[in-house]
Amino acid sequence: MTAAPTPQEVIEMLREEGIADLPDGFPVEGDLFAAGMDSMAVMQLIVIAEEKFGAVIAPQDADRENLGTPRDLAALIGRRQA
Repeated sequence: MTAAPTPQEVIEMLREEGIADLPDGFPVEGDLFAAGMDSMAVMQLIVIAEEKFGAVIAPQDADRENLGTPRDLAALIGRRQA
């Protein structure tokens, strides 16, 4: 099984995959939605998290509580890895 990503790795993944245009130094507690992540980006994110980390993210998991910050997102991926 692939290890869960760190919050910093989540930031890099979001940049590399073109999901969010995050500035250098974006904080691990930074608000991803305020930074421009929208519902289409969330859909992309779910697919990429499954492909890269084997994480199965259910639609009910796709909310601000789980996806609001890189730290939240890293924790969700870790909990949902197969």
